[in-house]
Amino acid sequence: MFKHNFMNIRFIKTIAILFFLTINNFCIAQIMVPIIIPEHGFLPGRKFPLYSITEKYDFNNERINVILFDDRDSLKLKKIECSDVEITNESEISSPQMIFKIREYIESLFSQSKIIIDSTSNKVLEIRLEAIDSRLIGIGSIKVHGLCQLKIKTDSFDKIYCTDIVDGDKNAPLKPTSFVTRKTASRFMTSAAIRETIEKILSDLK
Repeated sequence: MFKHNFMNIRFIKTIAILFFLTINNFCIAQIMVPIIIPEHGFLPGRKFPLYSITEKYDFNNERINVILFDDRDSLKLKKIECSDVEITNESEISSPQMIFKIREYIESLFSQSKIIIDSTSNKVLEIRLEAIDSRLIGIGSIKVHGLCQLKIKTDSFDKIYCTDIVDGDKNAPLKPTSFVTRKTASRFMTSAAIRETIEKILSDLK
C-alpha cells in the first residue's frame, strides 16, 4: 500500500512539473529568438561581463528619468554610423533580451557617475537601442569588432552615439593575441562597445 501511494504521489508530481514547464515555455516563447545558426557557433564561453567605467564623472546625485527603447526591429540597420562593418544579427547578440544588458549597463555606469535614476524626475533622457552586434572579420588573422549604436533625446538635443571597438584598441578587453573562444570574444567586445557608447553619452551630459 505504501509503495502504491508513493508511486501515485511521484506520478502526480511528475505531471505537475510537466504542466509547469509547459506553461512557462508557452510564456517564454513570446520572447525567444528565432532558431538560427550563429556566426560564432555554439561554443563554450564565459558569461556576458559588465565592465566598470573608464572615466570618472560626478553628477552630484542628479536625478534623471531614463526611458529605454529597443528600435532594432523597426530600423533593421545594416551598418552603424561610425563603421563599415556589416551588422548581420546572426549571433546571440541579436536576442531581444540584449535590451536588459543595455539597461544593466545604464544602471551601473550612471550609478558610478553619481546619477540617480528616478522615474518621477522632470529631466527625461530617452535612450534608444538602434543596433548592436559583434563580428569576427578576417581569415587567419581575425579581428573582433564590438558594435553598438544608441540614440538619445533630451529636452535640449538629439544625438546618435556609436562605437566600433576592435581587439587591441584602447579600453578593449582583448588583445589580438588573446586566446579565447569565438563566443567569449564576441561577448567581451560587445560588452565593451556598450560601455564605450554609454560613456560617450555621459561625457556629453556632463
